[in-house]
Amino acid sequence: MKNKLNLYKKLALQTILYSIGTILPKIINYAFLKFFTKSLRREEFSLYTDMYSLSFIVIGFLSFGLENTYFRFLSKRKEDKEIIFSTGVIIQFIITSLFLIFSIYSVNYLVSVAGYKKHPEYFFMFFLIIFFDTICILPMAWLRAHEKVLRFTMINVINILLQSFFIRYMFSFHLLKNKTSFLSFIFEFVNSLTDKTGFIFFANMISSFSSFILITPILLKKVNIKNFNKVLAKKMLNYGIPIMLGTLSFSFNENLDKIFIKRWLSDEINGAYSACYKIASFMNLYIRAFRLGIEPFFFKKSEDYDAKYYYEEIIYLFIILGLIFYVLICGNISILVGFLIDKKYHTAISIIPIVMMGNLFLGIYTNLSIFYKIIDKPIIGTYISLIGVFVTILFNIIFIFIPHRNFLIPAWGTLTSYGSMVIVLYFWWKKNFLKFYRKIWSVILHLILSVTLVSYIFFYESRIEVSLFLQLLYIILVFLFEINNFI
Repeated sequence: MKNKLNLYKKLALQTILYSIGTILPKIINYAFLKFFTKSLRREEFSLYTDMYSLSFIVIGFLSFGLENTYFRFLSKRKEDKEIIFSTGVIIQFIITSLFLIFSIYSVNYLVSVAGYKKHPEYFFMFFLIIFFDTICILPMAWLRAHEKVLRFTMINVINILLQSFFIRYMFSFHLLKNKTSFLSFIFEFVNSLTDKTGFIFFANMISSFSSFILITPILLKKVNIKNFNKVLAKKMLNYGIPIMLGTLSFSFNENLDKIFIKRWLSDEINGAYSACYKIASFMNLYIRAFRLGIEPFFFKKSEDYDAKYYYEEIIYLFIILGLIFYVLICGNISILVGFLIDKKYHTAISIIPIVMMGNLFLGIYTNLSIFYKIIDKPIIGTYISLIGVFVTILFNIIFIFIPHRNFLIPAWGTLTSYGSMVIVLYFWWKKNFLKFYRKIWSVILHLILSVTLVSYIFFYESRIEVSLFLQLLYIILVFLFEINNFI
């Protein structure tokens, strides 16, 4: 019992420390959501989200699963840390450099296919954003692996503060009649190249470049071309490619709906859908914080005799806390929506509980996926992710071909896709993880209770005081039911 408490305390501390560097920037981005939805028209916001949707798919490909690969090879080959890191970084640099060269050479074709002939500058900025962000993946993973939490946090905080400063500065400067400032030349230069939406991309490009500068000392000190190992590179690619396919599948699952809605409905509808989708993505804050603290622990613990027990306990804890988070966010959605996005975007509010539950399923899947990673069978994740992509594509095809297109269909596709992935992976592993199998009925009971409560509050209960009472009652019931499991 004491060991269990000490474990939870350690994990909680790690999660809090990593949250400062990872979750705080996300929260700042959410703080900008109201600013963006007030400053941009819905069609402009649609362009903003569409460019990021396309870039996430590209980054999913370019990452080649090397972050997870790096963590896994560290746990297996501790004597070769510098060789592993150098080999991984050189692989990443080659892949990303080839992308940059190809993209610049093919920019006219890419702009035409994507429907951005009026804004080729968006693509040039995103080529650089993608290049710098991808190059930073492994150095940031190195900081996590070596528990350099403060440095990790500093880089992320500097990144978001720079981005925030330039966004606020350029949008504010854009409204001024007397444009005199010590940074006016920057605004005049950027304003001559792009529009308000492009201001956001320019700020991101500057912050991504700053992160690259800040991780450069790690690259100079720790990366040595002489440490590049061709045999190891082949092994890392063989391990990482299935993870890359899984990441690419995730990128499609997350972004295909917005790409389709923009092109088959309108930018106005996609703008509202995307804004509400971002609120639903609150769940990813919880998932991200939990994952940053847990994932290195999972790999380190993989060789211990009691590893399976701790995996089961931690995943069960993740589900319970995730459902509480779901109830608290969706139970107060009317307040959050009014606070976070402008009224003209409220037309898509109905997608939030659907997409948010889908994101929780994604978090469950992400935690369960550690099982096939620690036995070096990431191909299992590839197969399951392809099932999820198939479901996503199916729902989006239905969305395209039905006479009266409804943006709820892609939202249900997100939920069904991630739900099907969890179910498939669960049945794949239930024979090997019997204790978790015995807890499945508790999970289902918690799931039914939370969804029922959220549905009642969302559709039938408009009184805030009643809603808050029901949420408090729910938390008390969960605490009483689960207290013996986690003490």
